[in-house]
Amino acid sequence: MQYQSLFCFKGLDNGVRFAVISASVYFILLLGFVLLGQSAALLVLGCLLAPVLGLSAYRRMRDAAGPSWYASLALIPLCLFSMTLVYAASLALSLAILVIAVLLSLFFARLIPVGKAKFYHQGYVGPAVTLRSSANRRRVEPSLGGHGGVADSDEYDAEAPHVNEGVSEEDNHQWQTSSSLQGFSDSMALRQWTHWAKQNQKLLLGVVAGLGALVLIGGLFEALSSDAEPISELVQETSEQVTAPIREEAKIPDGFSVLLENDVLIIRWLGEKGSEGEIWSLASAQGDRSCANLSFNDGSHYRPILVEYMPDTSIEARFSPLDTRGIISDIAMRGSIKLCGYDFSLKGSQSALSKNAVFIPYL
Repeated sequence: MQYQSLFCFKGLDNGVRFAVISASVYFILLLGFVLLGQSAALLVLGCLLAPVLGLSAYRRMRDAAGPSWYASLALIPLCLFSMTLVYAASLALSLAILVIAVLLSLFFARLIPVGKAKFYHQGYVGPAVTLRSSANRRRVEPSLGGHGGVADSDEYDAEAPHVNEGVSEEDNHQWQTSSSLQGFSDSMALRQWTHWAKQNQKLLLGVVAGLGALVLIGGLFEALSSDAEPISELVQETSEQVTAPIREEAKIPDGFSVLLENDVLIIRWLGEKGSEGEIWSLASAQGDRSCANLSFNDGSHYRPILVEYMPDTSIEARFSPLDTRGIISDIAMRGSIKLCGYDFSLKGSQSALSKNAVFIPYL
């Protein structure tokens, strides 16, 4: 394949060549995704592949004598596919765009050519092939005596190996390199690009600026998303820590409740109105001393760790997890309790505790 023909404006592409170029473009983009992952570099790769696909679609439309602006339709799925590979986490969206690209490529490939071209060189007809074929053309002239003679060009070719006998290998290599560069600079494709670039300098600057802005935005978006991940994880961990623990409750008929919060036993009842805050603390041994002991009618007692007024005017007394089993067992078996000057009957307490399966292991 002549790579100069990929960037030719004036040539023609048949359907097979366009289909191969389209498939190659998307394959290279997928290969870049496999190697680079969800990176903004895929946008740069897509921008580099876009002219190849766009010009092939343009030559395909010229071959089918269709509107030239149809060629821009082939670039829409390519741009969307590149963006979904970088930013979208949905595989289904990328596959849907890829299917649309395949269908659009088949539409372009099946267009019937209406031009006068009868022979396609690797699916292409245009200046790039014409220049190369004319360069390799030789003129053969007849000669007397029945021996085929070769024209001056053949004589030059025959003498060519002897011309450079006095030239060093390094000079010969430089001469060949300069000759190949000169041949490339004189090619029709490069001339077309140079002529078009001179006439559309503002458009080129706009395209370059747009690509730069796109890559910059992609890089910033990728950086911000990577920075946001640790923050979201931290917020999630903090919310899990702040979430209130689950409370299991058993309501005793005499007007108080027994709550279990991660093996911490809490006795709760509605008391007189008071200011929210601490009533008694075992750590400081300060406060209302009537709350210093939870006493049962059989004389057994337990010390609450903290007794406090709650915002809903209720009173809660917390006990050590070491006393949880003993207190629950006594509440189920004894007749009454006294705490903070309040007397509570324990009639029906065992039945109330048994209704909640959480308290059964403690009975």
